[in-house]
Amino acid sequence: MMNELFYRKLALLALFLLMLSACTDKKSPSAPDGSDSTAVSVATEQEGQAAEEDDSYDLEAIAKAIEGCEDLGSFSHGLAGVKKDGKVGYIDKKGRTVIPFEYDGPIQEFSEGIVTVYKDGDDIYMDTSGKELFRTQSFGRYFDGLSTVREDGLIGFKDMKGNVVIPCQFNFAGDFSDGMCWVTKNTGKIGFIDTTGKMVIPCQFEWPSERSPNDFHEGLCCVMVDGEHEWFGYIDKTGKRAFPGFYNSQSDFQEGLAYVSEVIRNGEDFEIKDGYIDKTGKYVIELEKDCWGTPFYDGVAIVRKVGNPVYAIDKTGKKVFDIDPQIKNFDNYGDGVWQVWDGNLMGYIDNTGKTILPCKYYAYKPFSEGLVALQDKQGGRWGFADKQGHTTFDF
Repeated sequence: MMNELFYRKLALLALFLLMLSACTDKKSPSAPDGSDSTAVSVATEQEGQAAEEDDSYDLEAIAKAIEGCEDLGSFSHGLAGVKKDGKVGYIDKKGRTVIPFEYDGPIQEFSEGIVTVYKDGDDIYMDTSGKELFRTQSFGRYFDGLSTVREDGLIGFKDMKGNVVIPCQFNFAGDFSDGMCWVTKNTGKIGFIDTTGKMVIPCQFEWPSERSPNDFHEGLCCVMVDGEHEWFGYIDKTGKRAFPGFYNSQSDFQEGLAYVSEVIRNGEDFEIKDGYIDKTGKYVIELEKDCWGTPFYDGVAIVRKVGNPVYAIDKTGKKVFDIDPQIKNFDNYGDGVWQVWDGNLMGYIDNTGKTILPCKYYAYKPFSEGLVALQDKQGGRWGFADKQGHTTFDF
């Protein structure tokens, strides 16, 4: 019985792989690595076909659907916002209109399967089929199943049915991350609530007015622990310091490591130590002085030192590839691709240093679901590009 069940599953898997390999149409390539195809459970041939359709795209059809558009959003949950003739709608990866062009904006990405559009004075919350879920007078995006709501100048949170589940009592609030959300009350200091609305960490931390507070990531959060010098430290979800140390950087943990610029005090003097620490505060990678590093993404981080070449490292600190010296900066990461800037225009490289798109576009968004929204020049035409370097501008 077990052997029979095993071979049935093996046959279904082979059928699914055969279907994927057949998807070689230039206009509609299968989703590049990094798409969410692994989340699809293969139980029937029909489900396999649905997964293939969901993960493929047709750049020519998308080009026709967005022709003359005034703005584009990134793909999320298979849909992207498009603004045409002053109205916002959403298309899928085949260029089909799923949510009609009848909303006043703004263009937002779907978050946890819900997007907010604006019409007739209402914020309308919709699912990925375009079905209206509820209306409010308060815009928000969903994180950990909750979205902000405003009443009488104060902020609370609503659930995915639009019900206010955390009363409006905060002056300012962030978005939930890792089950926690920063909030402020009358004192202006930040504390943290959990998804039930319980004040887990009292409002006790000051924050520089020119910066936004950090969120919890991987169980830890960077907060300001020395207001006089604007030095930071890390706390756990009880509000206790996770480990000693003062840092003038404001970095989150990602893949178990955080880039820090540590303040080493010696009486009235101090020096700076740069590198990556683990969740005990121990240095795993020490960098040269005056270096700056990104978070790790898929095992790779990019490091820069003023006046020196930019390069990428792995989690041991080993250099894995150099980056073209013409590159001045690097930013958004998504789907295994880095955004890079040559001082004038932007392009994209993958996590091995290979050029995906040369620096000849005006772009500020990361790759998402295998595609990226960009412009052919500042103020120019909007379009999409894939990881093979094909763009809707080609049609």
